[in-house]
Amino acid sequence: MLEDFVWYLVSMALVFIVNVVPAFMPATWMVLAFFRIQFDLPLVPLVVGGSFVSAVGRWALATLSGLYSRRYMKSQASDLRVLGDFLDEHRNHVGLTTFLYTLTPLPSNNLFIAAGMAGIQLRWVFIGFLSGRLIANTVLVWTANKAFEHFGEVLKTGFNSWEAIAFQLLSVGSIVLLAVVPWAKWLRRYVRKDSDEHGAV
Repeated sequence: MLEDFVWYLVSMALVFIVNVVPAFMPATWMVLAFFRIQFDLPLVPLVVGGSFVSAVGRWALATLSGLYSRRYMKSQASDLRVLGDFLDEHRNHVGLTTFLYTLTPLPSNNLFIAAGMAGIQLRWVFIGFLSGRLIANTVLVWTANKAFEHFGEVLKTGFNSWEAIAFQLLSVGSIVLLAVVPWAKWLRRYVRKDSDEHGAV
């Protein structure tokens, strides 16, 4: 019993770490599946705890990204602030979009990095992410049948196929795109303008 609890704590610590690291980390469900298969940890506390800890880790990643952008990306600060204000105005959509996005196999690190850089309120992103991860992780961990011999194999999953590498590169590319797009100009020209026109009709 004590040994199971120790391995449970180890799994939660590793889940937190892989969710704080910005890129090229294995998916949370793979980490959880490894501990379930190798150490026969119970599914429900493993998935519930792992999903919550992963959300906390992503929150930490968003916070660190916000600190970085405010210190080292001052030239983009006004554009990112405009984007953040716009997303905060549509926070309900942000939560739903995060929930639906989290159900996909796409990496979520870019989502939280973007949220932190834009300085949006993270509460709805957190709720949407946690809700989606509870569902996705439960299904994926429950149906996982590949037993990794050691945790090093889990870490290598981010590099063992061109699809995995492509997903990670796309994730990094989306962050670069976020930083270079003139959001204030685009939102004013395309989104605000359309809203004003529809409001005037």
